[in-house]
Amino acid sequence: MTATIDGGARGALLIDALQASKPERARFEEWRKGGIGCVHVTLAIWETARETLSVIGEWNRLFAANKDLIELAVTADDIRRIGASGRTAIVFGFQNTSPFEDDIDLVRIFHKLGVRIAQLTYNIQNHIASGCWEDNDTGLSKHFGRGIVKEMNDVGMLVDLSHCSERTCFDTIEHSSRPVAITHANPQEFVGLEIELKRRNKSTALLKALAENGGVIGLSMYPRISKGGSNATLDMFCDMVAWTVDKIGVDHVGFGTDYYDGWPDSEIVWWRTGRWARESPVPIANKFTLWPDWFKSPVDFPKVLACLKKRGFKDQEMARITGGNWLRLFGDSFGPRN
Repeated sequence: MTATIDGGARGALLIDALQASKPERARFEEWRKGGIGCVHVTLAIWETARETLSVIGEWNRLFAANKDLIELAVTADDIRRIGASGRTAIVFGFQNTSPFEDDIDLVRIFHKLGVRIAQLTYNIQNHIASGCWEDNDTGLSKHFGRGIVKEMNDVGMLVDLSHCSERTCFDTIEHSSRPVAITHANPQEFVGLEIELKRRNKSTALLKALAENGGVIGLSMYPRISKGGSNATLDMFCDMVAWTVDKIGVDHVGFGTDYYDGWPDSEIVWWRTGRWARESPVPIANKFTLWPDWFKSPVDFPKVLACLKKRGFKDQEMARITGGNWLRLFGDSFGPRN
C-alpha cells in the first residue's frame, strides 16, 4: 500500500508532524493501518546530549528490526521515497534544546546524526527562550537564543515553536532567516481558554505571522489542548481545520496530532517536571487523558480525512493539508543553505 492521499496532488503524503509514543512495532503497525507516510518522532524532552545519543542508538536498532515498516528520513525526497514504498518515514526531532546543552557545535553534530527538527524550549524558561508556562515572557534570548536559531538555519534544522511563549514565537519568526513551524498546537481563538493547557495554544495574530513567513501549524487532536477535551467530536476538529484554513490559508495548515501511547503513567510526570521540579507547576488533572472516540489511535486517520472531504475540501486542498504543506516546508528546511 502506498501512503499517498487518493486524488491528491502528485507526491503528497499523509504526514503527522508530532508523535511522542513509546517506539515499538505496535505503533509502527498502527501507522501503516492508518496510511501515514511520515511521522516526526520525539527523541528528547529533558534528555542531555549523552542520553539522547542512547535514544538514537535504540532507534537504529528499531530501524534494523522493523525495516519492513519504517526508515529514517533526512530529506523531503527520502520521505517521498519511503512513503511510496508503503512504509513510514521517520523524522527525528527534539521537543527541547536540552540535547544541545550549552554547546552550539552540538546542533551540527546532531544534524549529522539525522535530527531535522528542534523545539526551542519545552514549557519553561531555558538559556535559549521563554516557554508558554512562564508569567514573565522574555522571548528569545539575545545571544544564545539568536545564535542557536542562526545555527539551525545554517545547518538545515527546522525551528519548532509549539511549546514556546508568545513573545518567543514572534521573536523567532523575526530573527529566523528561514520559515519556522508550530508542529503541534491549536488556535487559541477557536478553542477558547476552558481547557487544561490553555497556554499551549497560539493567538490568531501569531498564526498569521507564521503563515506570512512561510511556516506551517500542525493541528492536534490532543484532548488537553482541544475544544471539548476528551469529549471533542470529529465535527469540532474539522470545524477547527476549516476555521484555521480560513484565517491563514490552506498552504499553512497540516496535522500534528501529539499522539502518544505505550508509556506508563509515570512518563507524564517526567514530561511535566523533568529533573527540575518535584511536582508539576501545572497540575495534572489525571494521568494519561483519554483520546476522543473518533481518534483512539492513528489507525483512525481515514475518519478524519473522510470528514474533511465531506466538508467540501477539494483534492488539491486535501493534499496540502494532509502532507503537502509539510513536504514543502521540510524540503526548504532540512538541507544546508545553497
